[in-house]
Amino acid sequence: MENLTTVAVAFVGGMLFYGMWNYLFHLGSSVLMMKSVVKDCVLVLAKNIQTTYELNYIKQEIWKISGRDDKYIEFQKKIDERELTSMKNTAIRNFINSIPPRYNNIVEFHDWDSAMQYIDKVIKEGK
Repeated sequence: MENLTTVAVAFVGGMLFYGMWNYLFHLGSSVLMMKSVVKDCVLVLAKNIQTTYELNYIKQEIWKISGRDDKYIEFQKKIDERELTSMKNTAIRNFINSIPPRYNNIVEFHDWDSAMQYIDKVIKEGK
């Protein structure tokens, strides 16, 4: 009878240990995955915004070559800058809102400027 009790206690203890180990392992791997996803997504967002800036510059140069009025070009620059600012803020806000609440503490930024500082930090760590 004593042997059966020892086996039962060992079995229940093993199950508890396995459950806790499994939970901690999955928690750690999901946190690492979320950190990687956040880093990669912010890098993609930044590259897309950079491409938009380059396209706007090309568009303005084409207008200059085609002989558009300087006032028109300046007006379009202001509109493009306002649209880009809105797009940057909306992209970061929507990205942060899409993170599950469980992982909110992983996100190290809250707006576009702090996201760019985060990217700079990530790039420096990678080198």
